[in-house]
Amino acid sequence: MAFEKIGIMSIGEMGFHWAKLLKGHGVEVLTYDKDRGEVSRKRGQNAGVVSLDSMTDLVDQADLIVSIVVPSAAIDVAKKVAEAVKTARRKDLIFLDANAISPMAAEEVGKNLEPAAVSFIDGCIIGSAAKMGKGTIVYVSGPDAKRMQVLERFNIPVKVLGASTSQASAFKVVYAGLTKGLQGLFCELLMGAQRFGLLQEIRAQYEESFPGLLEKVSSSIVGLNIHAGRRAEEMDELKRTFNHFGMRSFMAPAAQRVLEAIAALPRREASAGGERAGDLSDTLERFYEMGLLRNSPESQNS
Repeated sequence: MAFEKIGIMSIGEMGFHWAKLLKGHGVEVLTYDKDRGEVSRKRGQNAGVVSLDSMTDLVDQADLIVSIVVPSAAIDVAKKVAEAVKTARRKDLIFLDANAISPMAAEEVGKNLEPAAVSFIDGCIIGSAAKMGKGTIVYVSGPDAKRMQVLERFNIPVKVLGASTSQASAFKVVYAGLTKGLQGLFCELLMGAQRFGLLQEIRAQYEESFPGLLEKVSSSIVGLNIHAGRRAEEMDELKRTFNHFGMRSFMAPAAQRVLEAIAALPRREASAGGERAGDLSDTLERFYEMGLLRNSPESQNS
């Protein structure tokens, strides 16, 4: 099946780059953004996305809907799509959940879509938004997962993990434990190095000991200016997944706390053009000046 019209919920940073890539391959990209903020709507306009008047219109016109939202919104999006499908009496819609959610949440997404006869595919995105079409991979699972291989026509690599409706989500949360864990760890250590007046020296030693590692993580650390809250949610998904399967998690809650501390700082404005402002040094300086990870007087006296 060829996908001529693809709906994206929603046009955040990742959705923006998906839309630009798909548009470049002749796909009409649709969304429903009446309940979204101004920046999200402007992103859609900048990417050439068609904004429809209702969710019913979206499910009626799209061949495929891709859900790319914060983890806490994933189930709600699935519920809204299911209700709209019933209203539109749509019979053959495909829904790809590409969110960083737990396998339990993925199962819940599937349960909400099942009564509406929507073909549910569990998925996840491995790689940065800016590298869509340049190496970022979409992993999928579920009985209909192979149908997503059509996306390779649009320069989106797709890898099928298996027939389970939650394998892709399990894959994502474990992978996210590494990427977000490194972001939190580097932030904490580099904040300490800056406090000791050794930031440049420790960065040089990291590079010597682990060539290229900090450079690979740097862009994601810059992205914490906007996305820290979302990434903290991912660590909560990982922690809950481990707990659900009878395992304790120590590292995920620690990374979550660092990310939540960054999320509590005043956010930089997201770009309507999808780019990230600043570099690693600028970001660390901003975090330091705003008091990230500093003890409060109360905690020092306790």
